[in-house]
Amino acid sequence: MNEHFYKKIMRLFETHPFYIYPLNLINRILTLAGFILYPVLLVILAIQLDKRFFAFLFLPAFFFLALSRIRKLINSPRPYEVYDILPLIPRDGQGQSFPSRHVFSIFLIGTLWCGIWLPVGVILLLCGVMLAEIRVVAGVHFPKDVAAGAAVGILCGMLTLWISAL
Repeated sequence: MNEHFYKKIMRLFETHPFYIYPLNLINRILTLAGFILYPVLLVILAIQLDKRFFAFLFLPAFFFLALSRIRKLINSPRPYEVYDILPLIPRDGQGQSFPSRHVFSIFLIGTLWCGIWLPVGVILLLCGVMLAEIRVVAGVHFPKDVAAGAAVGILCGMLTLWISAL
C-alpha cells in the first residue's frame, strides 16, 4: 500500500464520517474477543487439570514480551507518520509498527484454540484476518506489519502447542 491508497481511504472516511465509529467498534470487539477467549482457554485447561496449562500461560507471555522488545528495536514508523494522515483508530505514540502486536496476539490465541477446540480457533483466526484488514485501513499499520504479526503469531502458537505436547 502506498500513500495514494491511504489518502484515498482517508478521503472516503472524510466524506462518510459515520463509518469511523463502526470501524473503531469492530476493532475493539475483535481485540476484546481474543483477550477474553485467552483467559477462558486457560480456565478450561486449569479446570481439567490439563498438563498444557503452564505452557499455554508462560510461553505466550514470553513470546509477547519478546515481540514487544523486537518492535522497540526495529521501531518501524506507522502509515500516519510516513504519509501525514490522521489514523482512524485513535493512537498515541509513534513507531513500533512492525510487527502488529494486536494481530500477533489474536493469531497466537486462535492457533492455541485450534489445538483445543477447532471451531473456536477457526473463528478467532477469521477475526484475526478482519482485525488485520481494519488496522491497515485505519492507517495504524502497513500490510507488512499485519502479515508479519499473523505469521509470527501462528508460528508461536504452533510452537506452544508442540512444546506443550512434550
